[in-house]
Parts: sequence; C-alpha cells; structure tokens
Amino acid sequence: MAKALIRHAVREDFETLLEIDEASFPGGVAYDANELAYFMNREGAETLVAEESGQIIAFLIMEVRRNRRTATIITLDVRENHRRSGYGTMLLKRAEDMLRDYGIEIYDLQVDVSNRNAVRFYNKHGFTLVRKLPNYYANGNDAYLMVKELQRS
Repeated sequence: MAKALIRHAVREDFETLLEIDEASFPGGVAYDANELAYFMNREGAETLVAEESGQIIAFLIMEVRRNRRTATIITLDVRENHRRSGYGTMLLKRAEDMLRDYGIEIYDLQVDVSNRNAVRFYNKHGFTLVRKLPNYYANGNDAYLMVKELQRS
C-alpha cells in the first residue's frame, strides 16, 4: 500500500463518497444521496477519507456524542479493488485517535450478518458482538451490534 492521506471530507467529496457507498453495498443497505447527506451533516458527525494520489479510496462516517462519551461508526467503505490493503485499518485507527481526544469511552457499529469479511475485520480490531438486530436493514437483512471499549493511550 502506498502512503495514503487521511483527511476530513469536504463538500466536493460528496459525489465520490456516494459512488463508493453504492458500489460497496447492495440495495437496501447502501445509502441514497439524502441518507448519506443526512449522516454526514448531522450534529456530531465526522467524515474521514483516505486518499491516495488524489483519489479517494475509502471513507468512514461516525457520529460522536461527547456528552454521553459514546460514538457510532455509521459506515466504513473501501473501494473493492483496494480492500485488504490497510485503508480500513488506517481510517479506524485515525477515528479511534479522534474519539480518545474527545473523551469517548465506548463506541459501536452495526454490520450486516451476511458480511462475514466485515465481521472478521471488526473482530480483529477489538469489537465484540453484542446481539443480533432482526430486520435492521431496509432489504430485511439482520445486523450485528458490535461494541468496542477504547483504552486510554
């Protein structure tokens, strides 16, 4: 993997992020433009992108609730031809550094039960499965709720 730049998303990134999300997930799981804009612009939202040679390779959206010291990963998307190259790990590590700086103690995410690669990825990064959420996605798929406690560095 070449050196990637991790930065905050800017308005001009939106169409690219939407394209990556639509290519990453099936209908009923992928966000449409309104949903993606909602998650990126809501209070406490943080959107990070991984860029290489001027091209966005991956992105992460999280919602930070500082007053409750919790956060949720909304989505972590990596272009298919760049998966298993470390971009997801880089984004997750940067997100965790930010969360620690914000005083966040625990964060969670939801992942489609059929997305075994994602479940393995999150397990590898210290998330534990809490429970299954039946019919979580618009397409009827179930999700796992996964949680991670952040250690102070």
